[in-house]
Amino acid sequence: MKKLPLFLVILALPFSAFTQMDNLSLANCYAKAQAHYPLSGQTALLEQANALQLERIQKERLPEISWNAQASLQSEVVQFPFQLPLPPGESALNLPLYRIQTTADLQYTIYDGGLNEARQKIEKAQLAADRQQVQVELDKLKPQVNQFVFGILMQRERIEILRNSQSTMEQKIETLEAGQRHGVVLPADIDKLRVEVLRLQSEIEQAEGAIRGLVASLGELIGEPLTSDVEFALPDLQEALGGTELQRPELQLFNFQKESILAREDMITAARRPKVGAFVQAGLGLPNPLNFFDENLSPFAMGGVKFSWKIFDWEQSDRDRQLLALRSQMVNQQKESFESTIERMDGKYLEDIATLEQLMQRDEEIARLQEQVLEQVSAQLEQGVATSTDYITQANALAQARLNRQLHALQQQQIKVEYLTLKGQL
Repeated sequence: MKKLPLFLVILALPFSAFTQMDNLSLANCYAKAQAHYPLSGQTALLEQANALQLERIQKERLPEISWNAQASLQSEVVQFPFQLPLPPGESALNLPLYRIQTTADLQYTIYDGGLNEARQKIEKAQLAADRQQVQVELDKLKPQVNQFVFGILMQRERIEILRNSQSTMEQKIETLEAGQRHGVVLPADIDKLRVEVLRLQSEIEQAEGAIRGLVASLGELIGEPLTSDVEFALPDLQEALGGTELQRPELQLFNFQKESILAREDMITAARRPKVGAFVQAGLGLPNPLNFFDENLSPFAMGGVKFSWKIFDWEQSDRDRQLLALRSQMVNQQKESFESTIERMDGKYLEDIATLEQLMQRDEEIARLQEQVLEQVSAQLEQGVATSTDYITQANALAQARLNRQLHALQQQQIKVEYLTLKGQL
């Protein structure tokens, strides 16, 4: 086998790289747009904040140690209205007017009634709702992707129809030039067709510019540079009609919001339970705060257990539970309203799809008749019976019929995709 020269291989490499076209599915576009959107990074931040908050709540169960110091000066001390039995050599009890004290205090909650666990449950439920809220916001990018993709596809269909018309015009010019040589066709008729070719070229260039703009916008949305010849793989839309189950992320958000509200009921219950804790205090005092007769700087210590129980709250917890129930009902109503809004749009989408199906059948019939008329006008033009203006008018009518047929087919695909997107199936 004969080997190619090295310089030919090197030249072929970049050429093959440039001729290779991108291929994107709608699902890939959705995923790339969501990953590139700045809000997508908020999920990781929410999880980090939640982890810190949970750690903070857990650390609150550890013993609390503090160091306190105090110095005071008072105007008078306690005076006893009777003679105190004092130690030998003491004629009176001289309490100092100043007090200096420093202590190390330790407090530990032995039982908090489940308050700590209830707070952690609330934080976890709130995290689930916050993450789903981010997903709801990211889901709003899908309609934008749909608009860009189908805008590109429609402009391409327009270009294809225009190029077919341009090719037909150029072929007709060649035919008429032969007729001109035989004196059958006037030069002005040929010039009019040449003008129409240039006009079609201008429309093609405008459509190509529109494609470049849409491709650039789509590339910015998904965070990747795209070429103008990027290909799109559309999903199978044959089963996109009637009976599609609603799977929007908003539904899961409503569920998480309701769970977050109901999780606060454990907090209400825990607040009514008894609390048990222990405490220890040790320090230095001048005078000794535990001994009247010790006026020197002396160490002291004290420890014990404390108990608290809010027996009556004047039905405050009942009112709190009623508020939670009302908020839960409000979320249920929002969910029902959302589902009702989506369901009301089903009829419009299905009717639009059926209408476009009828329009495509009508477009097919119109295009077939326009082709027949154009063939007759073409023959008349070559015989000198019709004018080039008649031919251009009929050629444009045929091009418009073909364009309508292709655009209606794309519009039906777009409506099906939008319908599936609305239902949360894409």
